[in-house]
Parts: sequence; C-alpha cells; structure tokens
Amino acid sequence: MFPLPPSPSCWARRLLLALCGAGLLFACPPCAEGQQAPTPALSPPDAPRGWVPSVRAMGQDALDIVQAPLDLSPRQQLMTLGATGLVASTAAALDRPAHRRLHLGSGPVAEASGPLAAPGRWYDRVGPDRFALGTAGLLAAGGLALRRPAWTRTSVRVAEALVYTKLVTGLAKSAINRTRPYSASDPLTATPGRFSGTHSKLSMPSGHTARAFAVASVLAHQSSRWFVSVPAYGLAGSVALERVRSGDHWLTDVMVGGALGYFIGRTVSDSPTLGGDVSYTPILGTDRIGLSIRF
Repeated sequence: MFPLPPSPSCWARRLLLALCGAGLLFACPPCAEGQQAPTPALSPPDAPRGWVPSVRAMGQDALDIVQAPLDLSPRQQLMTLGATGLVASTAAALDRPAHRRLHLGSGPVAEASGPLAAPGRWYDRVGPDRFALGTAGLLAAGGLALRRPAWTRTSVRVAEALVYTKLVTGLAKSAINRTRPYSASDPLTATPGRFSGTHSKLSMPSGHTARAFAVASVLAHQSSRWFVSVPAYGLAGSVALERVRSGDHWLTDVMVGGALGYFIGRTVSDSPTLGGDVSYTPILGTDRIGLSIRF
C-alpha cells in the first residue's frame, strides 16, 4: 500500500539538502515456530523488508544529508548562489507586503485567507512535535493491528524526518539569525553567522512549516495515493499560511521551511533497505509476545 517512488535527482533537491548538511556539520533466530515472517524468493534486492527500517538505512539518511554540500557540482554551486539571491530578492520585494496584507490587514485578502488557515491554527494548538509523533503512533498501532508492515515502516520514517528537521531548522535559525516580524519591521534584519540571539526571536526558516511539510512528504511519497497526498500537503500549506497570518514569520521563512521539510521527508522516504540489513518482525500470539530478528 505504500510503494516507494523513484528517487528524484534534480538540482533543487541537492540545493535544499546542502543547507541541511551545512547545519548538521556544525552543530538472532525466531522464537516461535510458525510465526516467522516469510522471505519472498523473488523480491528485488532493494525492496523494503521487515516491520521497521534498519539502523543502517536510517544512518544512511543522515549521511546523505551531511554529504549533500560535498556532492554539488560546479553548476549546482552556481545554482545554489542564484537561489540564495532569489530568496533574498523575494524577501526584499514580498515579505513586507505579505505581512501587511495577511497579518496587519483587514481587507479581502486577510478575510479570504482566514478559513484556509484554520487547519494551521489547529496544528499550532496541538504542536508540531505532538502532531508528528501522534501520526507516527497511529500508523504504528494500525500497522501492528492490521498486519501492515508498510505502515509501521512509515511511522518510523515520520519520526526520523521529525528529528532531522528539528536539527536542521534549529541550526539554520542560529546560523542565519534573522529577526521575526514582531521584533523588527525590516524583513532584511539579520546577522548571518553570529549564532546568537534568543531562539524564540529567530525567524528563518519556519520550524512549524518545515515539520508539517516533512510529515506530509513522508506520507505522500510512501503512499503515492492522492487521498493521502492532498490532505497532507493541504494541511502543510495551511500551516505555512497561518504562520504568516499570525505574524510569527515572514513569507520567505515559510517558503524555505516548507522546501527543507519536503526534501528531508523525501530523502528519508527514498531510502532503500540495503542488502544484509537486519529486519524485525513482531510476534503476536495468544500465548506469547516477542520480536523476531533476521539478519
């Protein structure tokens, strides 16, 4: 139910992962006969196996993010510089008008965006971490109850994406050191590279938006079903809109945060199960509960 789509190789993915990597650089046999999970004889070498991703696969995710800046070709490095300039020019041109119309304004734009931001307000009340962990918990419980290993693997991917996104956005905020809208009227107020300032007043990128898009990206790419993708990305987009409406972030904060979350989630989702990995199978019976480990 949750087939993995092919991994993209566009320069935009490397660009966003480069920012991720820059931040991270700093800062036994079965115990019950008849309960053993069968191993398909004709499965491809990189097909997902077991009920949770292996430790090696999760470690490879972190390594991919850290190594991303080193994998950029000269052409991609130039594109990275161009994209940085594009974000800066967008900030200068659109951040203040978006803040004025969505947060301070009472005109048709602010009124029309209110209902669209309602799911984002609910997300803010729940909290991004509780939402992500709750989603992972529901997937894990449903997978165990319905015997769906793909669901339990996805639950681990959601938790993994949450951890990486928190690390990357936290380090990026300290590195960029941009001030939030309620603390400075100029969207270009920032002291990059100082790693100082109160975290609650740091703006770029939006952590709420990044975590929402990371969860949405994992769910969408693990399922490849429109009825999963549309609500997931719809909620993430509503979170981004609400963060601007609430005055907590500039428009470019949520743009960069959303892109980071998307590509981190996609990186986590695309990880294959490597040959020789350890696989885990829960054993649930009327007279025993255990865990089968195959390697």
